Amino acid sequence: MLNSFRARLILVFFIVLTLVQFATAFSVLTATQRDNFLQQQKSLDIGANVFLEVLSNRGIQLSQSLSVLSADFGFKRAIATGEQETIESVLSNHGSRIGADAVVLLSPKGELLTSSIPGLDQEDIQSLFDMTTSSNNALAILNFDHVSYQFVLQPVKAPTLIAWVGMGFVLDEKVAQQAKAITGIDVSFVNQDTGRTEIASTLSDDEKLSVLTQASLLPNLLTIPSETIPVDHLTMALKLYDRNGSQLALLHQSNLKWQQSYQQLRNNMLFIFALTLALAIAIAIWLSGSLMAPVHQLVTYARKIGQGVVPNKIQGAPAELEVLASSLSLMREDIEAREKDLVYQSRHDSLTGLLNRFAAKQCLAELGQGLSGAMVLLDIKHFRHINDIIGFANADNLLILFARRLEQLAPTPDLLARLDGDSFLLLYNQGIRPEHLLKSLDMLEAPFPVQGSNISLTVRTGLLVIDGNGTDVDVLVRRAEIALNQACLEELRVVSYRQGDDEKYQRELTLIRDLPIGLAQNQLYLVFQPKVDLHLNLCTGAEALIRWQHPTLGFIPPDEFIQLAENSGNIDIVSQWVLTQAIKQLVIWQQQGLVLKLAINLSAHDLVDTRLPNQIASLLKDNNLPSGALCIEVTEGAVMKDAQTVVGVLQRFRDIGVSVAIDDFGTGQSSLAYLKILPVNEVKIDRSFIKDMLTDSQDVMIVNTSIQLIHGLGFTVVAEGVEEAEGVDILRHLGCDMVQGYVFSKPLKVADFDLWFEAFNHQKTTEA
Repeated sequence: MLNSFRARLILVFFIVLTLVQFATAFSVLTATQRDNFLQQQKSLDIGANVFLEVLSNRGIQLSQSLSVLSADFGFKRAIATGEQETIESVLSNHGSRIGADAVVLLSPKGELLTSSIPGLDQEDIQSLFDMTTSSNNALAILNFDHVSYQFVLQPVKAPTLIAWVGMGFVLDEKVAQQAKAITGIDVSFVNQDTGRTEIASTLSDDEKLSVLTQASLLPNLLTIPSETIPVDHLTMALKLYDRNGSQLALLHQSNLKWQQSYQQLRNNMLFIFALTLALAIAIAIWLSGSLMAPVHQLVTYARKIGQGVVPNKIQGAPAELEVLASSLSLMREDIEAREKDLVYQSRHDSLTGLLNRFAAKQCLAELGQGLSGAMVLLDIKHFRHINDIIGFANADNLLILFARRLEQLAPTPDLLARLDGDSFLLLYNQGIRPEHLLKSLDMLEAPFPVQGSNISLTVRTGLLVIDGNGTDVDVLVRRAEIALNQACLEELRVVSYRQGDDEKYQRELTLIRDLPIGLAQNQLYLVFQPKVDLHLNLCTGAEALIRWQHPTLGFIPPDEFIQLAENSGNIDIVSQWVLTQAIKQLVIWQQQGLVLKLAINLSAHDLVDTRLPNQIASLLKDNNLPSGALCIEVTEGAVMKDAQTVVGVLQRFRDIGVSVAIDDFGTGQSSLAYLKILPVNEVKIDRSFIKDMLTDSQDVMIVNTSIQLIHGLGFTVVAEGVEEAEGVDILRHLGCDMVQGYVFSKPLKVADFDLWFEAFNHQKTTEA
């Protein structure tokens, strides 16, 4: 319902009007309430002034009456002669005549001589005397027995001061009623002496009870009036005497008439608000209805545009809607043009204008069962390096020229697409003969003129004969990519897809995916091949070799998954796992009393990590292992990847006491050139020279020369791959230091290695 324009328009009218009315009502009522409060406060202030004037007049009248008494000659004589009965009689008669509730006679020093108040003592009267004699005002309040008296004291002189005479009136409900009659406001006299509260008031009993229950708050009313003591009254407090805060006069101004006025105003505003709101809703309903007809026409107009139909012009609509309809027509034309452009861009490569990967796969999928012939996948060798040399702009021009040549090939491809940076797909529905393909490659590899220079390209090609390989586009493209990858690896111009290559590819993907899982689940483990010292005729070391027993694929040869780990970037986690397991095993052997040097193999990627030596040093130190307990084996090929960095890392290994060995010596391309600068401790002669020593004298000569050379450089010689005892004798005779091979033992799991080690070394020790 609220999704419609009409409902929203009505809702907007309702909300806006409600907010405006609410703001107006809030402002008016707040201002009215504030004005009412100010009027009440002003009225209460006036009443307070009148009330104070009433008390002042009572004090003046009382003072005038006392003046007559203090001037009476007989009274003076009675005081002077000490006629107590006469004094009491005069005081009683005069007090009754003026209606006084209390009379007292004090000595010139303020000592109490006579009092009509029973129980009044010197301590009670002293404060009154002090307050009166120290002030110009003869009016004071006497608080005695929780009763407040308005008192006036006057001196009696004959002619010197012979006494003080005082008379007072009780501030009770009668006085409050008199004050109310004059001021028009309720008056309460409150006495809060000694923790007890007494009240004399013109209020009703319930209102007086309300005042008493909030007695602790009454002192606050001296500064801030209250509207809740009691309810429906604005109340302020006055001190009956400045030096005594326990006697208060409360002035109560009823606010009922102001409340009635406020409520009447509020009710009138509510009525006006309801009437205005109803009128506004009616207007909104009428207005929305008048607008909806042309809006519906515009909706129909827009819907037809969305359906690709050219609608008729809107008639009779407001000018704004007609302009909007015209804008929609222009927008339709622009959208159609942009849609065509977007469709083209989504299917074509922005640089070369050829079909892109998405469009190529779509076209192949549309052929379905009719897909046949041959699929050719081209890749420009080392195009990234060419890009770095000639720059991005020139490289882009080179790709454009390459694409134009592809379009000029004969036979012409039935489908031509650029799959990515330097990879192109060609489809020949009728297939292509090998000689035609090679001729096409010759044409593509001819020099390209770029910025005055001739750039020659080398193209590698993967060829897939579609017949017999199904019609699944993803499978076909993947198999063509497999053939192309093989061409790049084997440095061949053209490689055709061979049955079984896909399964190998899928196996490699599985191994790459499962390798981290296998490490985490302990599918991989270490085996140890003994290294025998020919001089001592004892096993003094071992080489740690990694093995993988896959749960579904079975045993995976190390050469296979290590190569995949290096290519996929997972070699780091493999090396770290081997290092951790080797350190753990060295700790166990140390605890068992076995002194062995354990060799582990590191890859080319590991050897460029300058942090690795410090990491291994920390591991050895943390596990209380000597640096000589570990040996790092590296191949010549790994050293040659980044010779400067690798030599620095190997030197660091040697500095911390970790042995370094060159593995597979003699198979590298620059063995002697690098051997003289490498910071190594031992060199392992490759098995390819060892295995045929018994039958090939040239191998014996090569091994002998290698041993002499290595010894001449100060390194230890290790022969690996020895399988026969006669070979051991030859190597011993030639001066070889250590032997490793099946002649002593194949690589063993740790438990089998421990048994073999104990038996072998015990036997050799016994023979010695």
